[in-house]
Amino acid sequence: MERNIRLNWQLLVKEAIKRRKEQKISQRRLSALVDISQPTLSRFEQGRQDIQLASAIKILGALGLIENDA
Repeated sequence: MERNIRLNWQLLVKEAIKRRKEQKISQRRLSALVDISQPTLSRFEQGRQDIQLASAIKILGALGLIENDA
């Protein structure tokens, strides 16, 4: 069965930035926590969609926007 799932990428990015700043976590610290490069996190926060899905999931999970089952 095919599913058509649409994400509001800009809204996810905006909320992720908001949560990171509320928690007073720098980009450098968050990237270290989730084991991605700081430039990757920066690209994510710029709303660019050219990052790996696994990296986006790590960022969103660390900020409590999705549940990580792993």
